[in-house]
Amino acid sequence: MLENSDVPLATRATIAGDWADLLREHFVALDVSDIDDRTRFTGAVQSAQLAHVKVAAVQSMEQRIVRSNSLIRDDGADYLQIGMIRRGSAIVRQDERECVLRCGDYVLYDTTRPFDWQFEGHPNDGFWGLEVFTWPRPSLALADAEIRSLTAVAFDGHTGVSGLLGRFLHDLASVRMASDVAGAEAEIIEEISDLVKSFLHTTIRPVASYRNDLYEMALSVIDDRIEDPSLSPVNIAESVAVSIRQLHRVFAEHGTTVSRSIRRRRLEVCRREMVRHGTAERSLTQIAHRWGFTDPSTFSRAFKAEFGMSPRRYRSESLAASLDSANPASPR
Repeated sequence: MLENSDVPLATRATIAGDWADLLREHFVALDVSDIDDRTRFTGAVQSAQLAHVKVAAVQSMEQRIVRSNSLIRDDGADYLQIGMIRRGSAIVRQDERECVLRCGDYVLYDTTRPFDWQFEGHPNDGFWGLEVFTWPRPSLALADAEIRSLTAVAFDGHTGVSGLLGRFLHDLASVRMASDVAGAEAEIIEEISDLVKSFLHTTIRPVASYRNDLYEMALSVIDDRIEDPSLSPVNIAESVAVSIRQLHRVFAEHGTTVSRSIRRRRLEVCRREMVRHGTAERSLTQIAHRWGFTDPSTFSRAFKAEFGMSPRRYRSESLAASLDSANPASPR
């Protein structure tokens, strides 16, 4: 058996009043209600950070969990999450839609807008189980309008392409909660994140308006010129032949700004290069400069704000994980 000192331990709450605090520690600010028997309440969360993705397993009693506008204003967490039911069932509501999830089904939801989970426990004991996968919003490269078309839509976790992705995600959670896979986590997460992005892009409901086409054209210009430190909204407007005012309006309709989109896409390509094989000899400053950041301190602050840790720490942890993978623990 391999030595396993990094297995995440579950944290528990036996008082209903403590449960919302525990969920906030592991996820985002949430309100909990509709717990029938508070005298025998129990809930547990087990979570682990894999590169830029957080994986968690949650179990508790029948209840309602809500993220309201006031809670969003309080913490401003900017994540996309996939929740997969492993026991019991749930009704999920967001963006004026709702769906029903049975065991194995999963759903995408966005922490920047209100959502509502109504959990129903298994008939045998009244408990439900949920696996949650959390990405920083920019890492999945979805526009706000695209995200809105996908939230509160049930995906079948058993058959077809959605079933294939569901099995990948469940296996990732199961392995991470059972053993130390840190050695390969950066590469594994990149591959699974790419699979998630591909799946979500193929299921996006088509948006045929001129403004959405214009938005995609503008993003293509950003990607083509991402290395140019002088890239600006003015340049992009000229490239797609619209006024600067019209360009800003299109990005606002997608819940973002031109400058923020440039910064996010630059940060994402920097993050990828930092963990790519063969780039260890490149300094963070060199990587930042290559992708349009002229000031290292500005890059460092922006990276930490986007991904929750400094670029130096992110890179060192990824390097340590790669070394662990190359030198596995000796059998005991």
